[in-house]
Amino acid sequence: MLKKAFAFLSTVALTASLLIHPASGKAATAFTDVSTYKEEIGYLTNQNIIKGYPDGTFKPDQPIKRLQAVQMILREMGLADTNAPNPNFEDIQPGDYGYEDIATAVDLGIISGKPDGTFDPWGTLTRAQMAKILVNAYELGGIYPYGFKDVAPDSWAFEFVSPLAANNITTGYGDGTFKPNLSLSRAHFSVFMARLLEADFRPDNPLAADSMLEGLFDFKIQDTDIHPDQPIIYVLDSIENQVVALNYKTYEMAAVPLKLPAERMTYRNGKIYVTLLKGQHSYTWWTEDQEGAIAIIDANQMKLEKQFNIDLDPFDIAADGSGHVFVTSGSGQHTSMHSYDEATGEKLGERRLYMQSFMQMHPSLNRIYTIDTNVSPRDMEVFQFDENGQFTSSYDSPYHGDHDLGKDLTISPDGKYIFNSLGNVFRATLIKDSDMSYVGKLDKAYKTIAFDLEYGEFYTSNNREYITAYDYTTFKPKYQLETYGKPDYMFYQNNKLLVFSTIEMEGSNIPYVGLETIEFEAE
Repeated sequence: MLKKAFAFLSTVALTASLLIHPASGKAATAFTDVSTYKEEIGYLTNQNIIKGYPDGTFKPDQPIKRLQAVQMILREMGLADTNAPNPNFEDIQPGDYGYEDIATAVDLGIISGKPDGTFDPWGTLTRAQMAKILVNAYELGGIYPYGFKDVAPDSWAFEFVSPLAANNITTGYGDGTFKPNLSLSRAHFSVFMARLLEADFRPDNPLAADSMLEGLFDFKIQDTDIHPDQPIIYVLDSIENQVVALNYKTYEMAAVPLKLPAERMTYRNGKIYVTLLKGQHSYTWWTEDQEGAIAIIDANQMKLEKQFNIDLDPFDIAADGSGHVFVTSGSGQHTSMHSYDEATGEKLGERRLYMQSFMQMHPSLNRIYTIDTNVSPRDMEVFQFDENGQFTSSYDSPYHGDHDLGKDLTISPDGKYIFNSLGNVFRATLIKDSDMSYVGKLDKAYKTIAFDLEYGEFYTSNNREYITAYDYTTFKPKYQLETYGKPDYMFYQNNKLLVFSTIEMEGSNIPYVGLETIEFEAE
């Protein structure tokens, strides 16, 4: 099945509104005084959102009133009198024209009054106020990193204008401004609303990416992992030396601070395992003198469950979900990988391995693949273990420097292949003569990779503002997706690409960690 990316339906409310009011074509308006924006105004007329005046006019150039904007939104949503509580504005009372509409909109959180306790139903609406009403009404999210020169990040309007631009409802003016304080005409409000409801009306913005920039974070990501079923990404943040659980739907966060410097982590069966350092990695910190610790975090409660000391300078970590933790050493040259009982901290087994080797658990949870990072040519190994967490066998890859390798390995979710960032792909078969044997090479190297095997695709990016999609069967590139930042980490979950990228906001010299998302629909 083919897939096609789309970027600008960022909310449940907006999606629902599209289902309620499907596009009926770009009909021209019948109003006698409308010469511009005919299709947009005609579209809203066909949806019974616009009614016009009894004399057959629309009065497009008149400033839109605050009450009129509310009424258009409620008509589109199909909301009649909801018997909402009295908002207690001083200038509109029960029984007044428009009272029920205003009370309903306040109850839904679409609008609020003015500081003096009034609503000012017949007051005009500025472009910034329009942005606030539409963003609140349709729960629009997203950040537009290029911004507008006259809407500063510390302005009250920024959190509303930016989502409007992120969803391509507005591109601002040609001089890079938005003119937030400019009064809005009835025609222009209609245009913004038509763009929100029907994608065909949205302008062509060459700066718009295929992604939606959902949030900015003051993280320095040391490592990251994702919950296999829930919308939660775990981040090892080296700035605060903590593990953060980020819900990418609600953007709620919980953090567990760590007392020792943390380096790597992994998630398995409701627990987060973290390596903790008690010294700096060194070629001459021999195995018999090494020490470190392992932290185990309850991922459901986001609380430190336990911490135990180990007789190894820990580097990378893996867990099998059956009570066994595996750790590679960061020091001592020809050193060891150890396995531990997570309940007691007892060492269960060890195997010789060169220092600072990365590892990944195979999806079958019965073996670990490793790659060294400090020797040339770089080499991969596999280590099998039994149900007691004790190593049973190990062997090297069948090649000897025939293929260049980066300092990483990623096993595909189905367990068939091992991907390396220099673009080389190997088998993961557990048959000694063919395990880690060479399969082929991608057309370019990458920094991060993610998989959607349901539709037979995988995605890579290499320090550029785009992602390349590949066919999983042929390893051939299919298409590219533009991003706002340079992707550093990627996950695929729930029909969505989740991308941690390095973002540079307009007007700022500080790089942020941005979370960009790309949703997909099946064709």
